[in-house]
Parts: sequence; C-alpha cells; structure tokens
Amino acid sequence: MSAPASDREPLRAFFTEKIGGDRSLLPSDGESLVDAGILDSFGLAELTALIEQAYGVKVKDQDVGLEKFSSIDRIAAYIAGNSPAP
Repeated sequence: MSAPASDREPLRAFFTEKIGGDRSLLPSDGESLVDAGILDSFGLAELTALIEQAYGVKVKDQDVGLEKFSSIDRIAAYIAGNSPAP
C-alpha cells in the first residue's frame, strides 16, 4: 500500500537515516537538502526508489535531478503532482 502524497514521513525518515538517525539535524521541509550536504547525485537513485515504493509514483528519467528534488517540499510537490488518481 502506498503512502498518501501528503504524508512526508517516509521522506523525513529516509533523509534522517542518511544523516545518522538524528532528526534534529534534518533541515526544515523548505530548506535545501543539497546545500545541507544530505542529498547528492548518488542519493537520487535511492530517493527515486523510495518515491516509487512508498508513494506509488513512477519517476520519469527526465525528472530525476537535484534541482527538482532539492527539498522535502519540492519532493512532496512532485509526488502530489504525479500521484495516480484515487
């Protein structure tokens, strides 16, 4: 079962794990994960897999990029805009 597009918890948990498990170090949803050093080009493949598994959203190859997925807000907007109709 997929998480609803509005549920950002799978994203927060994914990035919290990337920074060693301390959620207090995670930037706010609107801040850049790239600038914080949490997301880089290597992490995009894992993030894409998470989006597809947790949210049921197929990420198109042309959409994969650090700018489009630079923050939790931007990732959530992508998920909401590409989620299958209920």
